[in-house]
Amino acid sequence: MINSIFEAILQILSHTPSRIQHGYDAVVLLVLLVNYRKYESVNPYIVKLSIVDDETTLNGMGLVISQALSEYNRQYKDKEEEAQGGFFSAFTNMVGSMFIADAEEKITVHTNEAILLALYEAVHLNRNFITVLAQSHPEIDIVSTPSVAAPTMPIAPLGTTPPSLDNLMVEFIVSHMMKDFPMDLYVRCVQVIHKLICYQKKCRIRLHYTWRELWTALINLLKFLLSHETTLLAKYNIFNLALLVVNLFNMFITYGDTFLPTPSSYDELYYEIVRMHQVFDNLYCMVLRVSTNTGQWKEPASKVTHALGNIRAIINHFNPKIESFAAVNHISQLSEDQVLEVVRSNYDTLTLKLQDGLDQYERYSEQPKEVAFFKELVRSISLNVRKNVSLTTLSQDVLLKEFSTIS
Repeated sequence: MINSIFEAILQILSHTPSRIQHGYDAVVLLVLLVNYRKYESVNPYIVKLSIVDDETTLNGMGLVISQALSEYNRQYKDKEEEAQGGFFSAFTNMVGSMFIADAEEKITVHTNEAILLALYEAVHLNRNFITVLAQSHPEIDIVSTPSVAAPTMPIAPLGTTPPSLDNLMVEFIVSHMMKDFPMDLYVRCVQVIHKLICYQKKCRIRLHYTWRELWTALINLLKFLLSHETTLLAKYNIFNLALLVVNLFNMFITYGDTFLPTPSSYDELYYEIVRMHQVFDNLYCMVLRVSTNTGQWKEPASKVTHALGNIRAIINHFNPKIESFAAVNHISQLSEDQVLEVVRSNYDTLTLKLQDGLDQYERYSEQPKEVAFFKELVRSISLNVRKNVSLTTLSQDVLLKEFSTIS
């Protein structure tokens, strides 16, 4: 660490011919150097990376990361098309989708851990790199993100916008309800959505996004937790995830008027809650049962019971009025427009309680919670690099020395 090659790496990333030939290896090397014993001592590469402000260099790094993630997505797409080829395969996929997927049945492509860590470090350490994320790169033919992916799939390619990030979170929610349930990833996924909504509320940003897709995905997640309560409780605290999901709905109910695109979006929220009331009713029965018994889940279940207050108030307020409207008009099954009309006509008599702290969240901190994860990740990357590095050529070493002499 005494003889820094940081500037040489930056030269590679900022110089197009050298970036094309050596950019990927340069980024991987930079990632390893940034993570070298960073929890035991002061790492100069962390400081140096945090203050890089040269646009050409940052764009060069962004291009390398974009190309690597795009290639990963392309490989996944090829695997997916290969697996879905033929009528018989399509038929078996359709039948298989009726059941809970096993983790081993998922299409797998080896995750590019080094590039994912490079993206993380660039965003985490360097504020200037955020502007790179907001730019598109016409030089790259980016393939869309896989529709169903392994739990360790990379996040969207560079150029991600809030709606596409919401889409990615929704896609993760609906495609990973399986026996080997990735609880930690689901918690993080819902927390990402929560932080996005908190930011929208704070800045009063109204995204033109189909929020109903998110609400449907979240309700289906609650339904999954209820259907597999016994199995999941043997491994996880499902009440923590349920509370996060319920409080997302509470965010929409309490603050939706500050960030939902139109008043009709707010009506659709209430429609979905009333339409899927059975899921919320079942959740309430389950958490009430657990919270009234002694056991390790008593307290977390009680929190969910309390959080369901406004949702239950909405259901109990509108359901009788919808049933009454149907009876008076002799309609056996109301259309969506008719239900929405009942909702709009009965807001003024609805009473909800103000819930504090819905827009509060714990700020991310790598230490101490994530230290073990990153140590294991860096160890895995190091082993993979050692396994795949070519010792038959010294061209990279020569190039680094060449750039290190540039004044």
